[in-house]
Amino acid sequence: MAGACESERPGKPTHAFDLALLEFLVCRLSKKPLRYEASTNELINDELGIAYPIIDGIPNMIPQAARMMAHQNKKQEDMEQH
Repeated sequence: MAGACESERPGKPTHAFDLALLEFLVCRLSKKPLRYEASTNELINDELGIAYPIIDGIPNMIPQAARMMAHQNKKQEDMEQH
């Protein structure tokens, strides 16, 4: 039984996101492809500036669960104008 507890250490993700899913997943709002951001463990729609969380390896694609990323869009717009 000690071996079973070892695999469930706190701080270690128990389920990693399968990058192969990016081939099939699209944003529910724009229907465009998403990119995976490992540092935040989210699927990002750069066009709309939203991030879908990934929980236990499962993307939460409900639009209401998405995080707005307005500050990043503003930075990108500023860079494109210069």
